Amino acid sequence: MAGEREMRFGTYRCPVCGHKDGTEIDVSLDAVVVPCSYCDTPLELSSRGPESVRFSVLVAEQPAQ
Repeated sequence: MAGEREMRFGTYRCPVCGHKDGTEIDVSLDAVVVPCSYCDTPLELSSRGPESVRFSVLVAEQPAQ
């Protein structure tokens, strides 16, 4: 069905404060920017693939929305 988004749940660890958290992201996007729920650092999350429940994470250059 057109317009449906494939969402995937996974975990990540903030590279700044070390806080571990989980979220759902739209895997059709290359990356999404979310704030760390502990230190508010903007983090860029991307899927590691359909078999992984962990996200790749980097400190984002742009602020989280």
